[in-house]
Amino acid sequence: MQPHPAAGAVLTAPAPDPASDYDAYLAHGISNARIIGSPDHPWTDEEIRGRVIAEHARAFNPPGVARQMAAVRADGDRTQALKGLRLPVVVLHGADDPLLPKAGGEATAAAIPGAELRIVPGMGHDLPPGLYDTFVDAITAAARRAKADA
Repeated sequence: MQPHPAAGAVLTAPAPDPASDYDAYLAHGISNARIIGSPDHPWTDEEIRGRVIAEHARAFNPPGVARQMAAVRADGDRTQALKGLRLPVVVLHGADDPLLPKAGGEATAAAIPGAELRIVPGMGHDLPPGLYDTFVDAITAAARRAKADA
């Protein structure tokens, strides 16, 4: 899958200031959600708008976003640390994620002993309601493995 041409801008283009233009801020958030979203499991317009509004109300913090991006850029390879994990892990990765290549999910699962990898067809870089059953199944599988190992 080719990344969406605007996928990089999702991470680098700052959102408009909601205090001065809330409608532009919402439009930016909705556009970004569409760019990184799951092509086979799209959110409705109302769901995306509601999510953008809720995310703003819960945690609008531009300096925090900048710090997070700086940490992502400065972070190194975690492979050795992941090899030390001893817990039931299910790695879910969207087959159609325009931000993180499938190889990243594969490498994460390969680094964690006993991890189960699930590449989800039609999933992008979001957690769409259309895949909630898939997520619940993955969490349940990990919980069952944890219980069996206890």
